This record gives sequence, structure tokens and C-alpha cells, in this order.
Amino acid sequence: MEVERLRQRAKKKLLRVTFPDGKVICCSKSVNTMIEALVEIGAERFPSIEMTMCHLPLLSKTIYPQYKEWMKPICDGWYLNTQADTETRYMQLRSISQQLSLGLVLEMGVGFEVQAASTTEKKQRTRDRLVVRFADGECFDSVRASETYLGTIKKLGVETIMRKHIPWGNYDLITSTQQTKYQVQIGDNRWVTVPTTTKDKARVLKVISAMLHIKIEVTCL
Repeated sequence: MEVERLRQRAKKKLLRVTFPDGKVICCSKSVNTMIEALVEIGAERFPSIEMTMCHLPLLSKTIYPQYKEWMKPICDGWYLNTQADTETRYMQLRSISQQLSLGLVLEMGVGFEVQAASTTEKKQRTRDRLVVRFADGECFDSVRASETYLGTIKKLGVETIMRKHIPWGNYDLITSTQQTKYQVQIGDNRWVTVPTTTKDKARVLKVISAMLHIKIEVTCL
């Protein structure tokens, strides 16, 4: 009976994720911590994550019928198969951090300060949009500015932009190999830098537009 009481009092382990910029995510449930961390990482990087759960991709844009009760929405139409415990989620995030060179600090234990799910922050991200209109009438207006940014670059021409050697930081905007953690793959042996702020994304697109002499209308919402 005494052993049973001790088991009932035992605190469940929490998962805490700290990003290189100091942002800390620690929810009362490890599944919420993982989802919040994935939202922070950004959907544009999800295709580069090579990980499976139950012999199927861990992250998917479709709901697997046999696991539909465990498929939880992340963002931008992506779902996470949450059929895992805290220890497994710790290892999954550790692997994701290594694959994407994110430099996350991952901790598992008790006594961490717990945060509520950042509903307000998610709403702010939704409002932080980038709209690009081309002269031919085509418009890129995704919920996430990163998707609009990448779609615009593809339409402008990855190879054409690469030949211009547009600088961003210490490297060209588009390189043949990944040079920084802020780059995502946009084609075979092509990696493009994705600025962290919407204003910087807009600024890059305006520079590209000017250098290619292609008129586009770039608006931050």
C-alpha cells in the first residue's frame, strides 16, 4: 500500500527545449512541447527530417488511417504521429536537432517551470504574412511567410538567382551545399538561406527582383 502511494506521488517527467536564441519551450505535456518546438523550427524544414514512427514518416501531410487518433496537427497542413512517450520524444527531438544542425538543448526531468501553449504567439505568426504578386497575375500568399518566400524564389528561378551570386551574410544566398543552419534545400544540390524575419524575407525578394529586372509587388502583412 505504501509503495502504491509513492507511485501515485511520483512526478511525471517533463521535456524542455532551449533554442540557441534563448527561447525555452516546456509545456505540461511532452507532446505539446514537441509540437511547439516543431512550430518554432518551421514547416519549411520538415521535408529534411528523416524519421519514422511505426514504419511511416514521423511528420506527414496526410493522416494515416490506422493512427488517426495519434496524428496531431502542427502547422501548414503537417501532422505529427504522437504515438510515443516522453523519453521517445526526447530522442526524436535530439535526432531532429542533429539532422538540421539546430543546436537545441534538450532536457528531461522534473521541477521545470511549465509554460502554457503559446496561443498568442501562434496568432502573431499567422498575422506575420508575406504577399508577393507577379505582373502575370500569379500571387503567393501562404499563411507562413517562409512558404511565400520559397515559392517566389522558385518562380523567379533558382539557377538564375544563383548565377547572380547575391550575398547574404558570409555566403551567397543560394549555394550548392548547405553552409548554415538557416538554409533549406530548394532543389538538387541547391540550398537557399531563409531569413528569420518577414521583413528580411521581403527585402531579399526586392533585391532579387531588382537584379533580375522582374517586377513584383512585395507586401508584409
